[in-house]
Amino acid sequence: MSNNLMVVAAEPKDFTVTLEQFKEASSYWQPHGHFSEGPITEDSKSDATIEVNRPGEPSFLIIHFRDQVALSIDGTEEQAAEVAVWAMNSFPRTGPGEVWLLDQAYSGHTVLRPGMSAAEALAEWQEHS
Repeated sequence: MSNNLMVVAAEPKDFTVTLEQFKEASSYWQPHGHFSEGPITEDSKSDATIEVNRPGEPSFLIIHFRDQVALSIDGTEEQAAEVAVWAMNSFPRTGPGEVWLLDQAYSGHTVLRPGMSAAEALAEWQEHS
């Protein structure tokens, strides 16, 4: 599992997160999270981030994309699992397909379920062969 992970559905219509939804749900990360609207870089496909900086832990970003079909996490595996669980519980599926925690190398994934724990998200990781 790489450190850059995403929450995404195999079919884009099955998981969408609007900018407004992302902004509203950012309050979960308070008092250590800071919502910022705008791309990370000028040519970036992102339109908003939540920077989480908890004492004693590495800081990380949760990145929202303009196309509304994925969230990206640049934190540790544990932080990514927490973000994945938050996403499943904050943004309901918009279709019948699976939503995954997926590494950007496409080497493995976890099928996310509402109500699952971050520990379950890590334990249920499946390597791709």
